[in-house]
Amino acid sequence: MTRPAPRSTAAGEVRLLTRGEVAAIMRVTPRSVNNWVAQGILRPVRLPGRQRARGYLASDVGRILESRV
Repeated sequence: MTRPAPRSTAAGEVRLLTRGEVAAIMRVTPRSVNNWVAQGILRPVRLPGRQRARGYLASDVGRILESRV
């Protein structure tokens, strides 16, 4: 069964995913996403205007997804 790959929106635009979206794409728990951040596997991006909110680059998630195949 193939997993849906994260997609960038338009040329030059960066797509950010939430922790829940990353977990759903990778078919893991949100806690696993936190563990990947702590281990340096996935890099969080701080969202503007929000103190603790983090997003994850769709391209980074795609890279991890490809390496797991």
